[in-house]
Amino acid sequence: MATISRFSFLRHLRAEPNQYVLHFTGGKLRRNGAGIAYWFSPLSAALAQVPVEDISTTFVLNERSRDFQTLKLQCTVIYRVADPARAASRINFSIGIDTGLWMERPLEAIATLWMQRALVPTRSYLATATLEEALREGSDRMRTALWNALGSDAEISTMGLALVGVVIDQIVPLADVEKALQTPTREAIQGKADEAVFARRAQAVEKERAIKENELATELELERKQELLIRQRGDNALAQVRQNAAADREKVIAETERLQLISVAAAERTTLDAEAQAKAQRSLASARLEEDRSRHEIWKNTPPQAALGLVMARFAENVQSVGNLNITPDLLAQNFQNWLQQLPPKS
Repeated sequence: MATISRFSFLRHLRAEPNQYVLHFTGGKLRRNGAGIAYWFSPLSAALAQVPVEDISTTFVLNERSRDFQTLKLQCTVIYRVADPARAASRINFSIGIDTGLWMERPLEAIATLWMQRALVPTRSYLATATLEEALREGSDRMRTALWNALGSDAEISTMGLALVGVVIDQIVPLADVEKALQTPTREAIQGKADEAVFARRAQAVEKERAIKENELATELELERKQELLIRQRGDNALAQVRQNAAADREKVIAETERLQLISVAAAERTTLDAEAQAKAQRSLASARLEEDRSRHEIWKNTPPQAALGLVMARFAENVQSVGNLNITPDLLAQNFQNWLQQLPPKS
């Protein structure tokens, strides 16, 4: 809005470039322009401010289609004030002398005007279109119809307004009708989703079957390899038993041969010992025989007295103790006589 400053009994107005100011004094236009700044007296001044930039207004229309279905049309109209003086003469754009604000709401009045002027072409189009046609093609056709109708509307031109653009924001039916219209598409999408789910499940089942078959094949291969392993282990165990038996047999044979050798060696040794012992016994017997012979010869040639003395001496050497000894007079007399006889004669 315009900025009005107060200096004693005078006022200073400054407008932006997009604000067109009309200054009236005594009922006559004294000054006008966009973005102007000047001093004025508030006692005789009447001010109006008209925006000259593009303005957009949005409104909603509720109408019925040819098949009696209620539709809600949301439309945005973009316009500008082409003739500020004419617009100010038709619509109240007055601003306060002290505040610079609009004294009424001119833009709301213009928005109502656009809505009222758009109602007729909108109703005319929807009266010839069904619900599905309006929803499918209504946006472009409605925009064209409104552009043609509002662009050539004499009343709008008379008010100093110019149409810049028309946008159809949305065309929607009632909630239950919209839900009913969405149902076939939703069901079709759901059907495709179900088909996708079924296909995915079938694919999953197929993959699971392939996995099961692979697992079974793996188990069969493992069982086959397990059987081969068991068979190989049995063959290895049998070979080990045979090898152990052969080793034991060789060991027994070697042990038998060793025992035979030991037996033969012991027999030979026993034979040699027996022969040596026999030879030693023969030698001993021969020596004893010679000794006996020599001893016999010695005793044979020894006088009886000497032999008796030797016997007594040997007896004394070997006898440890004597319990009783009987010497008869005959034995002593005989031995004494023999001794005297053996004494040499005296010369």
